[in-house]
Amino acid sequence: MATRKKPPAASAPSTRVSVPLLLLLAFALGAGTSWLVTRAAHRASPQPVIQNFIPPGVSASPNVAPLASPVAAPPPDVSKLPPAEAARTLANWNYDRQNWSHAIEHYEQAMTLGADNPDVRTDLGNCYRFLGQPEKALEQYQLAQKQDPQHENSLFNQISLFAQLLHDQDRATSAAREFIARFPQSPQAETARQQLQTNPGLPQRN
Repeated sequence: MATRKKPPAASAPSTRVSVPLLLLLAFALGAGTSWLVTRAAHRASPQPVIQNFIPPGVSASPNVAPLASPVAAPPPDVSKLPPAEAARTLANWNYDRQNWSHAIEHYEQAMTLGADNPDVRTDLGNCYRFLGQPEKALEQYQLAQKQDPQHENSLFNQISLFAQLLHDQDRATSAAREFIARFPQSPQAETARQQLQTNPGLPQRN
């Protein structure tokens, strides 16, 4: 019996890749690598640090309360405001941050520029009070009262000033009684009544 010849083995499929396809793959790989390097370099670059605002040539005041966030809000832009209003705006900005010394400077500047009124005088007095200068605070409260006898806070704040810092209970009681007599309908009248028996609270801000 004749031996049958085995059919020739099927040739393996060609593994050659066309030259254009190789070039396309190389280009894609190179572009992807370049993107990753660029992205990594971008992420590694240092981020800008926002510094707390301190006026040039002035050291940080010890009276500024620490903020919860390391990023402090910048001062308001007052470049388009009238000079007196600009000074008072900066004074209020510093007051709100318990930066009493700088607030005093701006309140005094505002008064020099024409914004001399009971509200400014009372806030200025509060700044002196918080700096531990009760006599100067009292002077500003009294000047505010002379400017406008109907200005409530400049009288109300004298109650706690006499009781807490000047330790003069007689004048504190007198101021409380005067406030109740002159401003019986004031929302602060009840507080003044209570302060006749208890320790006065903090001064009122305008």
